[in-house]
Amino acid sequence: MFDESKLTWGREPRDLAERWPRAEDGTPEQAAFLTSVVEADSQADLVVQMLRSYDIPVIKQYDKDGTLGKVVLGFSGYGVSLYVPASMLEDAQNLLKPVDEEEMK
Repeated sequence: MFDESKLTWGREPRDLAERWPRAEDGTPEQAAFLTSVVEADSQADLVVQMLRSYDIPVIKQYDKDGTLGKVVLGFSGYGVSLYVPASMLEDAQNLLKPVDEEEMK
């Protein structure tokens, strides 16, 4: 009756706990700080979705008391800190590096 793709379109997946790597004893891997980004222009969501497309899970932590701004305005004015699994930190950093167009030619 309903097209399921229309029902889930635009929803943020809630599978971070399942995607986060675990140590041999089953505990979640240590999170490592990746970067702080501005959320007002959706930059944080763009970075999170790009990393997700490379199978790198990301934790968003609102800086200072940015959760109030998120609730009232839809974004945090203080920015967002992004954390990734420590084993994936180097890959995530490389993905965020600017591309040198001269090297591409």
